[in-house]
Amino acid sequence: MHTQFIKKISNCLVLILMMSLLTACGTGFFDKDNTPIPTELTKIKPEIRTQRLWSVRTGSGTNDEYLKMNPTLGDTAIVTTSTNGYVTSVNKTNGHINWQTNTGLALAAGPGLGDNLVVVGSRKGDVLSLSAASGGIRWKTNIGSEILAKPAIHENVVLIKTSDGYLRGLSADNGHELWSFRQAEPSLILRGASAPLIRDTSIIAGFANGNLAKLSLHTGRLLWLQTIAIPEGAFAIQRMIDIDADPILFDHHIYAATYQGKIASVDWTSGRIDWTHDISSYTGMTADEHSIYISDARSRVWSFAVDNGDVNWRQSKLEARVLSAPADMGRTIVLGDAEGYLHWLDKGDGHFVGREYLGSAIYAAPIAQNNIVYVLSSNGNLTAYSVN
Repeated sequence: MHTQFIKKISNCLVLILMMSLLTACGTGFFDKDNTPIPTELTKIKPEIRTQRLWSVRTGSGTNDEYLKMNPTLGDTAIVTTSTNGYVTSVNKTNGHINWQTNTGLALAAGPGLGDNLVVVGSRKGDVLSLSAASGGIRWKTNIGSEILAKPAIHENVVLIKTSDGYLRGLSADNGHELWSFRQAEPSLILRGASAPLIRDTSIIAGFANGNLAKLSLHTGRLLWLQTIAIPEGAFAIQRMIDIDADPILFDHHIYAATYQGKIASVDWTSGRIDWTHDISSYTGMTADEHSIYISDARSRVWSFAVDNGDVNWRQSKLEARVLSAPADMGRTIVLGDAEGYLHWLDKGDGHFVGREYLGSAIYAAPIAQNNIVYVLSSNGNLTAYSVN
């Protein structure tokens, strides 16, 4: 059963299933079954010790849809969303549910957390603000377009990115629109979206046309615009270059990746591209002072040198398993797959050092902090492991 499910997803994501990845697509996303066949796992010799600390059900999960719906980690809690409308705050120490709110909305992205608020967006353009302490509703507004990107919140501004190419700044007090910025979107895009990144009073946002923008948080003024990838090919399906992987900032450089395009190192201040490397990714990445780690559309894991983009290593023994984005755990990275396995890889050369089975697909990127990894499965279970 698990293998057949992965084959369906792999066909959709690697071969794109033609028109079914339009943002207007519906139930046809998983209709066909085809190759490639997921790589079978081989036995490994564990080099780390893992211990399950707790596990809690936070909602229905993603209902077998390929949606990342990444949870958000706060100081004391982890907040999750599920497609049936539940928003849940979980104590990150013991796994106890702090509160759970049924929004009644069709949610398709993870929650934003900041300014003592939790903000979620729906497929019908609803934006809902909740109290981070109690889950009580603060305000609700509608911006008229599907929200597939996690909101971001900082200094009384809520950022909402929609599937029609708009990035909007809303007041955290009442949801009133403060400003908007738009990039023209292609006719065919992946069903997903990268979350905006906030640092100080600036925003980094990636769009489905392959452009990366830096904007002022409070005014929406464009500071620079950089093209990460240029569409190629005669057909719309070949020209898809969405920035669906969340851009990250590390040591004054932004790292951004596109589907069917490139990964790039971009200077935070000027927007200048320092290096690029061909890759196709829609999941995400993590970085340390030496390397960038990213999973690609074929479920290979790469390590690139931060200074020049040279390939340190590539791990191909998870191909077609539909990997999540990786998380940094010191000397290892950890990522999940669509059969419900967590994989730990050594940062030095990419070999496997640990594995755990959770029993349900893992599309959301794991979250790692203080030798603990938090993992949200597609069935709505949030689980914490300690790693030594």
